Amino acid sequence: MPQHMKPITRIDVAQQAIKAHSHKSERLVLPISDDLLDPMGINMAMITDSILAQGLEPNGFIQKDGYRLYFYIEMK
Repeated sequence: MPQHMKPITRIDVAQQAIKAHSHKSERLVLPISDDLLDPMGINMAMITDSILAQGLEPNGFIQKDGYRLYFYIEMK
């Protein structure tokens, strides 16, 4: 995994990346900008809805400088 990934700053871009993920057996990594982490969690709820619709589930995150790397795996 690259040391630095370009953070996603828009919900629609995150949703496009989720839909484009075709290797369900591999985990999906989304670099989500801290700017999308609103206090109510609405933006991440919308992203998570897209994740669940693709048969994936959250599998942790790592905080980086200005963004988080969110990990998703196939639902079991």
